[in-house]
Amino acid sequence: MDLLWLPFSLATIFFYGLGQVFAKETRTNAKSATLLVLLGINILVIWAAYWLIFRDSSAHDSETWIVAIIAAVLSGAAYLTYYEALKHGKVSIVGTIAGAYAPWTVVLALVFLGESLNLREGAGVAFVVSSMLLFTYSAGDNGGKRTELLGIAFAACSLFFWGASAALAKNAIEEIGNTDFIGVYALVVPTMWLAFWFATGNRRLELPKSNVRLLEVSFLFLALGGITMYLAIENGNVSIVSPITNLYPIVTIAVAKVRLKESLSRLQITALVFLLVSILLFSI
Repeated sequence: MDLLWLPFSLATIFFYGLGQVFAKETRTNAKSATLLVLLGINILVIWAAYWLIFRDSSAHDSETWIVAIIAAVLSGAAYLTYYEALKHGKVSIVGTIAGAYAPWTVVLALVFLGESLNLREGAGVAFVVSSMLLFTYSAGDNGGKRTELLGIAFAACSLFFWGASAALAKNAIEEIGNTDFIGVYALVVPTMWLAFWFATGNRRLELPKSNVRLLEVSFLFLALGGITMYLAIENGNVSIVSPITNLYPIVTIAVAKVRLKESLSRLQITALVFLLVSILLFSI
């Protein structure tokens, strides 16, 4: 069995997890549209460079390009609705909803992409989802103001968009390859975010009042994590890759606790054990 997807998936967890840690540490009050534009600039530069270096000159049919564009648009839209969800609800709740897209991707992959899971892989996915839920629950804050329904609605949109995007990306990558898909994403998504930035009334790009260098490190990690995620999707079943890469909050929480000299709770330790078991099940 080809396990090339596994190191790329673990790299994605590492990049996304650290990227989120550094983003949190900047504690910036910048508008979400501004942050998306800055992230989009990093994606455009890094992903376009990746495409130029590894591009394939093979021709592809227009239908496949359309699928790739739709997958990219859905991913870009997921970011937009997620930031909107954060405006209207508690991150512990809307983040949980939006981040639970992996099971949706699994269903789409099994039904529409013809993927299958044997008993061992199914158990691995179950351990991954359980680990994600345990970490989310242990990090949650049940107090405070009641989450608004609008925030839940936006978070549900993000769940749908991210899950569908991953499944469609797998479909497109099988035809045009990872490199060309990354090229499509690098063109489409930053353009979407720039249009959103203009639509929100911005005409001048102002840097956030925070540690700009650390924020840039965050964007670099997030951009690199996107590349390794699509490399993982190219080399493995998205029904397995999606749940695995969805575990990056574990790195975010664990590293943040270490930097803040905090200890992991029993639930979080259990979640880490579940993750290790899942990786073992996928590897044997």
